Amino acid sequence: MRLTHCIRNWWLCAFILIAALSAVRAEEPWIIDPHTHFKSDAQVAHESKTNKHHPKDTLGMAMTPEDYRSLADRLGIQATMIVEAVEQDQPQFNDWVLAQAKSDLVCGYVARGDLTEEDFLTHHERYVKSGYLNGYRFRMDELAAHLDHETARRHLQKLDEEGMVIDLLIAHQHAADAIRLAREFQGLKIVLNHCLRARIVDGKISAAWKKVLIDCAQEANIYCKLSSIINFAEVKAFEDRAPVDLSHYLPVLNPCFDTFGEDRVIFATNWAVCEHFGKVDDVVRIMREFLEKKSYAALKKGMRENAIRIYRISADKLR
Repeated sequence: MRLTHCIRNWWLCAFILIAALSAVRAEEPWIIDPHTHFKSDAQVAHESKTNKHHPKDTLGMAMTPEDYRSLADRLGIQATMIVEAVEQDQPQFNDWVLAQAKSDLVCGYVARGDLTEEDFLTHHERYVKSGYLNGYRFRMDELAAHLDHETARRHLQKLDEEGMVIDLLIAHQHAADAIRLAREFQGLKIVLNHCLRARIVDGKISAAWKKVLIDCAQEANIYCKLSSIINFAEVKAFEDRAPVDLSHYLPVLNPCFDTFGEDRVIFATNWAVCEHFGKVDDVVRIMREFLEKKSYAALKKGMRENAIRIYRISADKLR
């Protein structure tokens, strides 16, 4: 009788302990944010010679991971992957970003690079040795130029062999280039930034955008980053505040989720650019609400697991 009583008490204590640990873990930072921008004073000074930013434009401001820490702690973000915001011909700014990996907040970097340059691999190998290179990003018409350039194709083949990620800052008009890249270099993981730069006009999204989204989703190595969603709203940066209710963004979010599925969508904030239109808190809340309504699995995959898998983020780089 006494033994039975002890066993029952043991199971009760074990249950209480497990429940307590689960409650603690639920409060721990768990979200991965694979799209933030940081800049050094030197980069801002260099760019100011040719670029005139709006006084509130964060792309014209020096920022480090420490500027991000308070919001990461507040919103339950465990780590961030930095995405390039540097000049094409200035690899030293990539080096500065990689040096920020000393912060426990940083889990990787998507760099800037010119694939047409003969010395691309010299820089690439240095970035790889840092242990924090996840891939490269190309913008708008750059990809089309790379696809028809002998040197660039040779370098793309190297990245393909290494299973690198290619982030693409493109609109739907450039989708054919993304599809061609996916078909010709199937070892690459191609991530469409900001939902192909979707724009909501009068509560609707264009038929052309919907069509190319479906076309892109046909390629198994193309993924969709649900990033900076409040940028999609029909408001002026620095002047108006974007809507903060989920329903406003469903014309973009539903097609992205329905075409790519829960295993190929990736949440990201695009901080601090998202704050040109509103609060980063609303970006995270809206995306959590959207994914949670799909399923608990979709929530965990979209806000964390997909980013870790697709960008090959190591557990030892998560705080």
